[in-house]
Amino acid sequence: MKKLFFTVVCLFFFSGFSFSQTRVRIFGKQLTQKEQNAILECEGKKIQRTMIIDSVSCSCDGFWIMRGTKGNKPVKAFWRESIMPRAIGFELKPDTYFIYPNIKENSDSAFVEIWLRKK
Repeated sequence: MKKLFFTVVCLFFFSGFSFSQTRVRIFGKQLTQKEQNAILECEGKKIQRTMIIDSVSCSCDGFWIMRGTKGNKPVKAFWRESIMPRAIGFELKPDTYFIYPNIKENSDSAFVEIWLRKK
């Protein structure tokens, strides 16, 4: 009985571990203030395995993706609403990622949310 219990616990632990990060959300926003630089906000998300963009939701005119622990390495930009559907299926390798929206003309803020799924 103890062996069975131990086996079940091990299977549960390892299956949960192997299925971690099946979906990941990354959210970013940009705000403008009069006579000041724009404020970019995004908590970077570290992904452990190669993932692809599954969906995009935004109030923006495109967005860009940065990577690295400080988010200082450009990855890709998807500009204009008509081009953004091309982001679906874009592959991200293991690293830490940040996303930022491009503010639409005559607006002072924007957000972007992407969902990633494992490849």
